[in-house]
Amino acid sequence: MKVNTKVRYGLRAILQIAGEYGGEPVPISAIAESQEISGKYLEQVVGALRRANLIVSRKGVRGGYTLGRAPTEITLWDVISALDSHTAPVDCVAEPQTCDRAGDCLTRSIWTLLDARLKEFWTGFTLADLVCAMRDEGYLSLQQLDAGGVADTQ
Repeated sequence: MKVNTKVRYGLRAILQIAGEYGGEPVPISAIAESQEISGKYLEQVVGALRRANLIVSRKGVRGGYTLGRAPTEITLWDVISALDSHTAPVDCVAEPQTCDRAGDCLTRSIWTLLDARLKEFWTGFTLADLVCAMRDEGYLSLQQLDAGGVADTQ
């Protein structure tokens, strides 16, 4: 599974929102500025998160985004699956009909197992876990997140 840009940016955005959980809504402009993400692209990303009920919006002068559930109830898998409809390592895992050999393929069981383990891994972490770990490690800027995890701050 390759983590695409939409997932990376979406995770950064929702982590910023999670970091303010219980406080004021986070304006999209604040997320765009602090995360250095195009506002137009960020609107698409938060739209997907909103449709998945992971975040909710509040309009008005003090408007912005808040989490749709507590950060302890939102897993990384929730975020990833909201932002990427192709999470399986190969197409035949989710759609066996795409391959003529799916029924007797020696490697399909490996891909299916890998898919299950990846889901298990991603569901093992909540937004609360990440926010807490980031605060404990002293990461003040969520821009330090990259496709492989938390980047070196040196």
